[in-house]
Amino acid sequence: MKQVLAWLVAGIFFFNVGSVVKAADEKLKEGYEVIQETAADEGTNATQLKDTDIKQKEELSEEQESKTEERKPHLAEIKEEIEEKKNFEIHGGLVGFYQGGSAGNIEGENVGDPSQPGIVGDLQMTFRPPVAFFENGKFFVRLHAGKGKGADDKLGDKLFANLNTIADNSDDLQTDFDKAFWLAEAYYAHELFDGKLTFVVGKTEPVVFIDNNAFANNPSSQFVGKPFVNNPILNGEDQLAPIVAASISPIDNISITALAVSSSFPYTPDETMQKGIYDRVFDQPLFAAQLAYSPKFGEMKGNYRLYFWDATYDHVNGAGDTSSDGLGVGLSLDQQVTEWLGLFARIAYSDKNAYDVDWFWSAGANMKGLIPSRDEDELGIGIAGLKGSVGPDNDGTEFHTEVYYRIVLTKNFAVSPDIQYVTNPQGNSHNDGVFAGMLRLEFSF
Repeated sequence: MKQVLAWLVAGIFFFNVGSVVKAADEKLKEGYEVIQETAADEGTNATQLKDTDIKQKEELSEEQESKTEERKPHLAEIKEEIEEKKNFEIHGGLVGFYQGGSAGNIEGENVGDPSQPGIVGDLQMTFRPPVAFFENGKFFVRLHAGKGKGADDKLGDKLFANLNTIADNSDDLQTDFDKAFWLAEAYYAHELFDGKLTFVVGKTEPVVFIDNNAFANNPSSQFVGKPFVNNPILNGEDQLAPIVAASISPIDNISITALAVSSSFPYTPDETMQKGIYDRVFDQPLFAAQLAYSPKFGEMKGNYRLYFWDATYDHVNGAGDTSSDGLGVGLSLDQQVTEWLGLFARIAYSDKNAYDVDWFWSAGANMKGLIPSRDEDELGIGIAGLKGSVGPDNDGTEFHTEVYYRIVLTKNFAVSPDIQYVTNPQGNSHNDGVFAGMLRLEFSF
């Protein structure tokens, strides 16, 4: 697609240059004819004619070059216009990684070496039907495939929050058919009232709409540890499932979002009561809502989000406590402070009778272009805590720290070394700490 677009843009460029050259040639021809007539009338000799011809050619050449230079800044605009007018777009990417680490004894079990490579691929397609009704709408589809869990292969259920969000949907696809590829998302979105109201219906996940963050939300290019991608407790309820969502922006910088999504009942007391996400879609779904304020201080953007969720089926936590539903409320904040520094934070509370963690928080910084001549490189630093709610041993705080450095090699390729360290796994100070290091390779088109 990029090659086709490049040829198309080049064609437009050379077409315009050709038009300038043609116009210049016509001007030259007219000037030459005038000079000939003048020479004939006034007796101008051939040498004078030749000198004038050369001079006009030089002037026209300079004019042509000037017009060509004027067109260069508009190439990006032409490309953007072409992309906006396309009815069909396709994008994708691959993320390869190797995540190794060391872990000792956790909850009486020697974990051993939690190391494993992996790869994840996504193919995204957007279709805008050339019909008046769909003028402000689009169909979106994302196919996903993944293999390898990294450190989570052995540590995924040994921590309150896992270490490799990239591999969340790897190795556990839903059906035999899905083993070739997985239809992760498929939905239709439609805007009304100049974009102030948006409806979405189809299949996707709640965290597309709530608990977003500019600096800690994308495991393919930012932090990979779960506490820095989303609220880990909300993430336990988060599923790619049939969903209905709406977002309204009544005034500038304010938006209100609400959604309902099918649930498989992951925390139900009786596993036999669990269901498929396509079964009884309207039976005790998860409801969520978010209020977002997005101010701008000069050129510095910020987002301040307050969200709430209610998973309306019966829950049980690790101590056997039960709740008629799973409730939670949280804040997700991000603020650009300078051109190179952005800050983020999250804090949330969840029902301790439904979940093993009641309080969660995270905070950190994103720093861009710290090294001269490396303007696109990013450094991320974060710390997080998950307060256990199951006593007497698992009611402490599990602490996570993470540091990554993203090296942008080209527009489509980046490399990121990443380091994580966890103390008090599962809120138990008797458990050994966990170290994990990752090398991540990103490719996109």
